Amino acid sequence: MILTSSWLAQLAQLVAADGLPPETCSWAPLPRDDDFDLSSGFVDSVPRQFARCSLALDAAGGHASGLLETLIFGMPPEHSFSPEASRCPEGLQFEELLLSPRYLVVAAQPEVARSSDWRELIPVGACVPPACHEAFANLALPRLLEWRQGKSAKYHPSPGPCAGAFDVDDASCVQHLDQDIRSEACVTAVHVWRVLCDARFFDELFGAQVRSLPKDSLGESSEFAEHQKAALGHYSTCKEGGGSYVGVYFNAVGEEDPAGAGYALGMCIPSLHTTYSSAVSTIVAWRLGLRMATAYPGVAIDADSVRSAELMHRNELEIGWAIIGLGRSGTTSLAAWLDSHPNLELLSDPEDHFREGSFDYLFRRSHLEHLIRRDELPSAARAGSAGPVRGRRTPLVGIKEPNLLRSSRGRQIMAEMKRTKVLIIFKNWVDWLKSAALFIRPTPCFPRNLARIGEEGNDCSFAFDEAHLFEKVRDLEQKGVARERIKVVHLDTLRAEGPAALRRLGAFLGAGNRSTGSSGSSAGAMPQEGEVAEDEVEFWEELCGLPTELARRLERRRSEALRGCDELLRRSGEPIPESVLRPVPIQQEACQRMKSKIK
Repeated sequence: MILTSSWLAQLAQLVAADGLPPETCSWAPLPRDDDFDLSSGFVDSVPRQFARCSLALDAAGGHASGLLETLIFGMPPEHSFSPEASRCPEGLQFEELLLSPRYLVVAAQPEVARSSDWRELIPVGACVPPACHEAFANLALPRLLEWRQGKSAKYHPSPGPCAGAFDVDDASCVQHLDQDIRSEACVTAVHVWRVLCDARFFDELFGAQVRSLPKDSLGESSEFAEHQKAALGHYSTCKEGGGSYVGVYFNAVGEEDPAGAGYALGMCIPSLHTTYSSAVSTIVAWRLGLRMATAYPGVAIDADSVRSAELMHRNELEIGWAIIGLGRSGTTSLAAWLDSHPNLELLSDPEDHFREGSFDYLFRRSHLEHLIRRDELPSAARAGSAGPVRGRRTPLVGIKEPNLLRSSRGRQIMAEMKRTKVLIIFKNWVDWLKSAALFIRPTPCFPRNLARIGEEGNDCSFAFDEAHLFEKVRDLEQKGVARERIKVVHLDTLRAEGPAALRRLGAFLGAGNRSTGSSGSSAGAMPQEGEVAEDEVEFWEELCGLPTELARRLERRRSEALRGCDELLRRSGEPIPESVLRPVPIQQEACQRMKSKIK
């Protein structure tokens, strides 16, 4: 099946493909193309009445119109409003009806409290365009009730038999709310009208690229940055307008993409505070065919390849803290230590030796995603998904992802996560050099080649600038990470202070300054985890005997890496160890390490 440029005819095909009867909802009929032909010669019908009203509501501004301000509720047993209350601005007319409180319960409207009995009807009225006279009850009113809820808007079915000019049959209303509104065909029809009544808003929020391809540059002027700005802008506007932002992934006809869909575009649709049903998938496919035909008429969409998922911003993740570097500097040990704190919890893959892999390695998988898929996360990771257990403090959840400090894109991701505090650990530069160089696969780098990086014939590939913390922290701040969210610590200090340092870190993270569990047992010293590098003795031996000129090159490398580190520790309220203030000459330290290892 190919998604075509035909408008509502395409929707009817999709509904039929899903096995849904196209005309089962008299109170919310599925529209057809000719319903929007407002010229004379057509028999007036409910779909045509809906079409006229939807166009008028959209022209008035949809969810952003001033119609919401005219919505009023009365107090039973009064069944009409005073002339003053029903006075409307020019171009609008007042419509009123009686509404069953049962419907207000389904629609989550507070005015249900005005009725003391299920059969006590509540008057409601609003100023609407004259085109909505016939469709006020089943189209205009549910949209106004929906729009007034803003970002918490829910799916509002038409009231059907739950509304009337003079009376309401309670039995019919109960059946309607219990059965009729749950029909997938009816849900589809309501979603269509939700779109059409605010069409300009939804049309403007289509087509942002929600996933980019790898680029050499991720800077502010790059194509990646432009795509990200567009996607985040559409997402924010959509959420503010009470919509849900979805990613649509698909191939063009004739494309073969074994790695996945060739296109990844964003789309705003009405809010999904109920369930992601097949009706929503139908609406997404319909909107995709319609908008692509307008924006990219030369692209034919393979309907079988279309996949969609609701998207969310990383800032919505319930992550209180993150260890983002420096790799090979004690990050695994720090992660295990913080996890032992009674009020902190580390998320990781249980099989990961380095205590990484949170959310199934989300931060690596979604590196090029501007927004992330909500369905790929456990419910506990989403903002507001769960509250604390009574009488028990909910642990602050954290992650360990050293790659986030290493790259500009990773630092940008941390800037987006505005509620997450950042921990950066580093250690004696000589120890870091040994750990990082010997960890290189498949062939480790040894001191002589490290000192000769860049010379012809040297196969060693090593990034010394990964340890340039001051530049990376400054970039974090320039990207928007507040200074008070960042804490830089030194491994030597943590090991020397033991539990006192853990209490200090817990206090910074907002977990209190306790380091004892519920049993009263005190947390121990910082554990030593992670892989121990092989060939240590050979590394120290070669570094100890390095020619003077090559040793000087490494000294310059260390000076570059330590520049500003004392200031970072001072800002964080951390002690500054001797290895930062007055580092021992590299060769002297290497010779001492070699002797201690040989013993």
